[in-house]
Amino acid sequence: MSEHRDLEYRDFEHRPRRLRIAVIALAVLIVLAHVLWAVLLVRDDTGVTIGVADQLAFVMIGLIFAGVLLSLLRIRVRVGEQGVEVRGPLRTRQWDWPDIVGITFPRSSMWPRLELPAYEHVGIWAILTVDGQEAVDAMGSLRETIRRYKPSAADPETVADR
Repeated sequence: MSEHRDLEYRDFEHRPRRLRIAVIALAVLIVLAHVLWAVLLVRDDTGVTIGVADQLAFVMIGLIFAGVLLSLLRIRVRVGEQGVEVRGPLRTRQWDWPDIVGITFPRSSMWPRLELPAYEHVGIWAILTVDGQEAVDAMGSLRETIRRYKPSAADPETVADR
């Protein structure tokens, strides 16, 4: 089933580049800081006894923090014949074409929004303004892909007038 699902979303897929780099760098830094903390706190002149179990706990806490942070690497958006799939750190959601009103990118926003009926919307974290030209290109490709399946949803003017 997983292979079939991947085939449905072949037309467009995007992940945030700078967020991925920052998350990986920060996760490595967190683990290194906790390992360094575990090693340096063993000194005898602190007045506190820190054993091997405490050191391992420091390292494990660092690994847990890094693991939680690495969940941000899951973020992506995919578009295909079946609709739009938005994956966040914790869950994946899919909307079929009849459920999609459009896509907008408000000026004050860090990411575009998938507009849904009843004036609801979902943030698309996979396209971030901090990615600069890459985000602009991704947004253009996303609009072109959406235009193939639901032309009215790709036009920001049409979406704004709903």
